[in-house]
Amino acid sequence: MSSIERIEAWIDQGDEALDAGDFERALACFDEALEEDAEHWGASLGRVEALHALWRTEEAFQVLDAMRPADGQDDPDRADLEARVREAAGRFEEADRLFAEAHRLAPSEYPLPIRTSESDFREILDTVLESLPPVIRETVASVPVIVEPKPTAEIADRAPHITPDVLGLFVGSPVGDKVSAPSGYPDVVLLFQRNLERAGRNRREVAREIKITLLHEYGHYLGFDEEELEHLGLG
Repeated sequence: MSSIERIEAWIDQGDEALDAGDFERALACFDEALEEDAEHWGASLGRVEALHALWRTEEAFQVLDAMRPADGQDDPDRADLEARVREAAGRFEEADRLFAEAHRLAPSEYPLPIRTSESDFREILDTVLESLPPVIRETVASVPVIVEPKPTAEIADRAPHITPDVLGLFVGSPVGDKVSAPSGYPDVVLLFQRNLERAGRNRREVAREIKITLLHEYGHYLGFDEEELEHLGLG
């Protein structure tokens, strides 16, 4: 097998691991590819994706800085990825400038995020809540929805499976576990506004993503596992 073939094989395995949520494995695969070619663009991008998903933000910045073109003409994939890493670090204005740059370079591939004010997003959310099935609307009264701009490393400490790009999260104890294994946290559903804004190309699509996310997270509260949620079309 040639060096090029080995690199392609490692990158394919890394991409598969990313899709499966096995980020440590993905990182190892991209590192193997970079052992063959330390400047391979695709492997470098994949390595940043894995570091980002693992909340290793500073390491991701180091790789992104090394990838920055010397001539100042950025690559849209690199710009969008750096925007997401900066967002995870809470550097929202810097992130939005990079999202705009990725859009300028590749407008069809990287649409501009639908940015809304706090009150505007809440208005969309209230409309979505009114459209939910009665059992979910009743649950919202005891398990409220809280909107945060982004997940944080502190939130990820409570839920190690989440990435900085997650749309929502149920925090607490599912109904069936309350007596035997309380979580120690109040029951809430968190929505992450900036991630949801990037999940759709217009307000209607953002509203749809909010609804799917709420149904998924309240499904967790009601005791459904991931396989059952997938079967219900809420994976």
